[in-house]
Amino acid sequence: MFLKGCDASILLDGNNSEKTASPNLSVRGYDVIDDAKTAVERVCPGVVSCADIIVMATRDVISLSGGDRYNVQTGRRDGRVSLAQNTASLPSPSTSVSSAIQAFASKGLNASDMIYLLGNSLNYDNFNTLKI
Repeated sequence: MFLKGCDASILLDGNNSEKTASPNLSVRGYDVIDDAKTAVERVCPGVVSCADIIVMATRDVISLSGGDRYNVQTGRRDGRVSLAQNTASLPSPSTSVSSAIQAFASKGLNASDMIYLLGNSLNYDNFNTLKI
């Protein structure tokens, strides 16, 4: 298994959840998503998924940091299962860029796909010599 989808299953708590898996131990910002979900639920309960909030927040951070603003499709459904074992084939944050590209290529994804999916969780120092 590589990825089941962008279903926000990383947000689910549990002893053996994706949050506890090695590739995700450096993930931060759970509280930001929780706060956004709480605010959205006050206005339109049961309509916007956490998965959509993550995608829109990512888009906004890119835009606010000087990147292009782009449209995102919404309508994702939140996952209900989160298992650490589902992250076994994810590259860790300390993986070199070339190794991460190889891991994604083995799943039929290119370097651009990798960057969209991993964001800045890769070691930034490794990007100094990256040409995509």
